[in-house]
Amino acid sequence: MMDRIFSVVMVRDMDRAMRFYRDALGLHLAEEQEDWAFFSEGIGLMMSEIPVGLEDLRMNSVIITLHTDNIEETFRDLMAKGVVFSVTPTDVGGAKVATFNDSEGNYLQLLQFTD
Repeated sequence: MMDRIFSVVMVRDMDRAMRFYRDALGLHLAEEQEDWAFFSEGIGLMMSEIPVGLEDLRMNSVIITLHTDNIEETFRDLMAKGVVFSVTPTDVGGAKVATFNDSEGNYLQLLQFTD
């Protein structure tokens, strides 16, 4: 039986990705090696074994969703840290979402349930 889900993001530049996930998003680093890192929030970073373009890294991508109790405040905090949003907080019926890209071009979104 599965009891936990982790997301692993393939990256081309570990230092750049660490600055984004640790410093901009504020995730808590649990473990780190030269070519991978894992955050206590259930997101890992792993160096791509071959130097492929962003299109190849995202070929089978999913959107990492980060829950927040106050999307407007989280949105403002991340904007102040230089995160650029492609979709600002938007009501989607029962929830609000805001979408942005990480340092490697992967999609992430903030989610706040409104019901």
